[in-house]
Amino acid sequence: MKRALLLLLILCSSATLTAEEFNTVSIQFENEQQPTAEAGVGPGMDVVRDGDNLFMLQERNLVILSLKDPGRPTVVGELKGIGNLRQIVVRGDIAYITAREDGLFVVDVSDRSAPKLLSHYDSIEFATGIDVQGQYAFVAQRWFGVEIIDVSNPKKLTHVSVVRVGEAQSCVVSDGYLYAGAWEECRVAICDVRNPAKPKQIAEVKLNGRGDGLCVENGILYAACGHHQPGAAHSLDDPRYGNGNGMEIFDVSNPAQPKHLSRVQFGWRYYYSWPDTWRVKLSFPYAYLYHTHNGVFIFDVSDPRQPQELAQLRIPRHPGETGYRKLSTVDKSGTRPKALPFDPAEVCYSPVCGLETVDGYLYFTGLFTDLHIFKNEKLVKEIKQPTEDTGQLQARGDYHDLHQLHSLGLKGLATYRTGGQVYAAVEQNGFIYAACGSDGIHVLDNELRLLKKYPTSGVAMDVQVQGTHLYAALGAEGLVCFEVDGATLKRVKSYVGDRPIRQVQVEPNGKFAVVHAGGNGYEILDLSQANKITLAENIRGWGGLVYYRQLCNGFIDGSVIGGTWCAGRTFMSDLSGSEPANLPDPIGLLPDMRRGGYAACGDYALVTRDGGYSFFKPLSQGEYAAEQPVYRIPNGPAIYGKPTVRGNILVTCDRINGVITVVDISDLKQPRLIRQFQVTGNPDLAYIGDGYVLIPAGRQGLIRFAL
Repeated sequence: MKRALLLLLILCSSATLTAEEFNTVSIQFENEQQPTAEAGVGPGMDVVRDGDNLFMLQERNLVILSLKDPGRPTVVGELKGIGNLRQIVVRGDIAYITAREDGLFVVDVSDRSAPKLLSHYDSIEFATGIDVQGQYAFVAQRWFGVEIIDVSNPKKLTHVSVVRVGEAQSCVVSDGYLYAGAWEECRVAICDVRNPAKPKQIAEVKLNGRGDGLCVENGILYAACGHHQPGAAHSLDDPRYGNGNGMEIFDVSNPAQPKHLSRVQFGWRYYYSWPDTWRVKLSFPYAYLYHTHNGVFIFDVSDPRQPQELAQLRIPRHPGETGYRKLSTVDKSGTRPKALPFDPAEVCYSPVCGLETVDGYLYFTGLFTDLHIFKNEKLVKEIKQPTEDTGQLQARGDYHDLHQLHSLGLKGLATYRTGGQVYAAVEQNGFIYAACGSDGIHVLDNELRLLKKYPTSGVAMDVQVQGTHLYAALGAEGLVCFEVDGATLKRVKSYVGDRPIRQVQVEPNGKFAVVHAGGNGYEILDLSQANKITLAENIRGWGGLVYYRQLCNGFIDGSVIGGTWCAGRTFMSDLSGSEPANLPDPIGLLPDMRRGGYAACGDYALVTRDGGYSFFKPLSQGEYAAEQPVYRIPNGPAIYGKPTVRGNILVTCDRINGVITVVDISDLKQPRLIRQFQVTGNPDLAYIGDGYVLIPAGRQGLIRFAL
């Protein structure tokens, strides 16, 4: 009787909610249950089910397990050494795997015992989230939005378009609409992608925390969120810091007019910098919310306005036990204090990053531990594969239509499209050398006519010419030095480290090169020996990741270079001597991490930030002034993007939003706008020639225009 009365009160309170109101369910650590078994296969990231198999991402490997005995999954196949794996989708006999800085991998799993790599796709940036519908893959690229890719030929994927929706972590497509969890923006972007070549955002929903995983079923959106509430300062003194963890539920039966139904709010503070993964899956009437160090939460969402928590699952490990890690609570960056709802000296909880079910069995990955199994006939139902939108998605038109460029009125316009994406281009003696991603290195004339192609086994991401040598950053193939004679390149020597090389700058005297290697560091290489390249210094930071093109573009005063990390550290090094000399860290002189960078400007370091730029001379000792002025275009547009400087010209390229800005900096304190325009591609570091500019614009190709 009391239970019936309570249910009646809940239904009545739900009925009185207005369109602007929604119910909030606060969750404490209670209703906790333990996993019933472990598979004994070791730690894992993501896991999905297809038929009688689980597909698990484990370190850099794909592991396939049989579920013929669902209580005892057994390994039947494996593919090793793929990349920095994050999420996986399986459609039929094909697995699509995102691998952060390593792009997208496509694997033939028709023989479960012997999976084979079919192709590797060079994604726009850090491939993180993924959904596949029909012949299209939707890949969340962090700051670069969601890239749409035609996968009808799994051996040769084709770029279709990009949806600029903010820092996309995960995405899902339902009934012709894309839902993308935007991390720092604390929102879900809703986009019409029925024509994948002409995607457009039609709505958004605000979240109480940073956006990540989501699912949509029967017109209801379930969005997991984490870390901080919107507007939180990087301080424990701000009550919003670490209090954005939970889940939001919306009615999206009309995607253009979403309605907030309810919120699940964790009743404790939580922030830890790694891993940033919170996702949700649905097997109605149950929602399974999994939230890294916080564990798995099972909800009854039969009434989405009144979600009811049923159980919690965590993976505790104590000192001395396998899988225990004493999580550091030291904030080395000074900007990201940790907030853990447990004492890491006494216990840690293995992060949960992947989850799947069959009837009665729930499988979830422990990033420090194992594939865990929870048996419960009542609370665990099979997660059905979504119905594919095969007929609703039909690409029509060219997203990178060159007419868009012609309409900009650029003088001396020339363009070049290739099978890969153009990352970088340089010119010497009338020859243009372009790093064209998976399509290798291309040599062009000044009218952008192809002269010769040089295939590469790695992804061609950067090129620099120094005298008679060309240095190419070729991802996993390392740094390769070629002897240059016009259109002819002859391989001379190379360097292969432990991490893929993504950017290179060569000192003017040719003794050293500095490269961006992997996701979190730089390396200084000695080029002085005729037949080999050796490591001179390894620079590993504690300031987070090295994001895209954070190595200074050029050498300040001919010998000084720097690079940044996302959490607030910069290294500076003087390479004028026989060995690298470390210089003081210009603390506080950081570029906008998304849309800024460093460039050499004669004797000055120029850094784009706050809609303008600052400039300073590197110090050999001492500390920098706490404040540096920011110079902006008077009564003009903001300056964003990675900078290139030559003489009195500054060109910035905002690779995220496609905006290119050309500025006269004859007076560094009074910048004057020459022109600003937007392209559909992702423009990288510009090259400024004699009276012209080259813009490597990613999948849109290479663009040349006169100054």
